[in-house]
Amino acid sequence: GYRGLAPQFHLEPLILDDTPYEMPDGGDLALLDDGDAPGAPDGRNPSLAGKSGTYLLVFFDFTYRKAGLNLEKGTPISYAVTFDNGSTENGVAPLDDSVVRIKNKYGFYGVCFDFMTGIPMYGSAQFNLYFKDADGKEYTVSSIDARNDLGFLGLPASEFEKELPDVETTVGIDTVIQKGNVNGTDFTFILDLSKWAGNTSPAQIMVLDKLFWQVYPRMYDRFGAAGRSPTTVTLAVENEGYGIAEAGGGRVHIHDKWLYDHPKDYDCITHELAHIIQNGWNGHYLETSGYIERFADACRFLYAYNNGQYNDGHWSLGTPHNESRMDSVRFLVWLDYAYSTEDLDLLLKFFTVCKSNNYRYNRWDEAWAEIFSGTGLAGKTIDEAWEIFKTTDFAYLSTSTSGGHSSALLEKYDVRERLA
Repeated sequence: GYRGLAPQFHLEPLILDDTPYEMPDGGDLALLDDGDAPGAPDGRNPSLAGKSGTYLLVFFDFTYRKAGLNLEKGTPISYAVTFDNGSTENGVAPLDDSVVRIKNKYGFYGVCFDFMTGIPMYGSAQFNLYFKDADGKEYTVSSIDARNDLGFLGLPASEFEKELPDVETTVGIDTVIQKGNVNGTDFTFILDLSKWAGNTSPAQIMVLDKLFWQVYPRMYDRFGAAGRSPTTVTLAVENEGYGIAEAGGGRVHIHDKWLYDHPKDYDCITHELAHIIQNGWNGHYLETSGYIERFADACRFLYAYNNGQYNDGHWSLGTPHNESRMDSVRFLVWLDYAYSTEDLDLLLKFFTVCKSNNYRYNRWDEAWAEIFSGTGLAGKTIDEAWEIFKTTDFAYLSTSTSGGHSSALLEKYDVRERLA
């Protein structure tokens, strides 16, 4: 954050509501980080958020007024700014005392002035200000290590702590590290924002954060031991030119523009987290390498964030009319729903066989026999199971929703509720 030093201010202790008060750390200068900032079109200061803003707002707290410093609206503020790359900027900006609703980090209302620059994302700068009060007295205010970090980009530690009070959160300049224990397992989640350009909003990043803690531990409880899945996962929001979203080696990438352009597609990350749970299935030992994606999409449906709040309105399961057996996500969901029991988890058996590398693609009649053993499908072939599936309404009921209602499939079958 920003901390001001005011060597020429000589302030006596002040009385505020009959309580002795002293200047907080000499904090006369601070950068505006409030969501009500004038000129911030999306609730964030545009230059701090990496947008194409033309100015940065700086404000003094009202303590100077209580100390008797008289600055009128329009008072010229001369400034000199030195950036961390060595470049400098000098100029004069008028004081505007109309923005009384803005508070600084100490809780004091402020007055603002604009200077026509912005600190680069994750950059830093030092400020020096020069001005005269109405009586002609000159003042100098200097700042130290003014840094454009995540706290000023709308992702302070307090926001994470409010949303996830049971998770330990450390917010750095461009990284958030979280640690928490869910059902006896310690997890570490890292948000890598070093290549974030501000297209994904802070509010969307908070949803992604909550999604991880809701989704990944549940999938890990079921499949993590069989997959030898990692308990440390990194999600990188990157303004890079590759892929909508990708996963591998305990790391998930989502393109910075994806949620900006598709604001309901949070569960693409549920899909990617399922790939982390898979921990490297080998397509040569699957009936079809497409099973890698079919399983991830089955998890996207089964473990959808907030029971499909963002998922089911625009993403649905296919039917036998438009999907073959090996392409059908719904078939895998049905096998799990219809034949998994408390004592025998068919989807876990499928996962374990896929992970085992025991069966080349041309031996999957044996693999399915192993998966079906002990279930209601024991002794049947996978094609026979597909024919049974095609006779059920489960194969055809709609999985789409509108207006907050449940889908036709979920109204009849408790596909997700039984996983709680």
